[in-house]
Amino acid sequence: MTIDMDFSGFDPTIRRIADQLAGEALVSPKVLADELRQYVAELDSHKANAEFVDHDVAKRIAGLCWKLLEALPNEPDERQHRLTQLAVNYFVLAEDAHDDNYSLAGFEDDLQVVTAVVSELGLDHLLEQ
Repeated sequence: MTIDMDFSGFDPTIRRIADQLAGEALVSPKVLADELRQYVAELDSHKANAEFVDHDVAKRIAGLCWKLLEALPNEPDERQHRLTQLAVNYFVLAEDAHDDNYSLAGFEDDLQVVTAVVSELGLDHLLEQ
């Protein structure tokens, strides 16, 4: 299934990765939550040694991903589920357009994708909290 989201404003590398992630088989919200929890724990455990990681931005993105998961109804339509999965999976993918672990800008692409998903789902109010 295509998610009918316009990635044209993204860098070509971000667009390629997002398109690929959007086409992956759907997993349950519980699996997404487990993956998100594990990635956040991993980031926290390496915090002292990760001088090039912007933990404040990572924390903001993780918070948005949690809010996206919480916004999923018990039986979400496929598009909402797929877009939420795209956002979470892009965030937990450390080696995406900008490696999350080796660049101060490592999470900027993640923030761009997650913010775009939030807006695409009409959940802009989540960005203000």
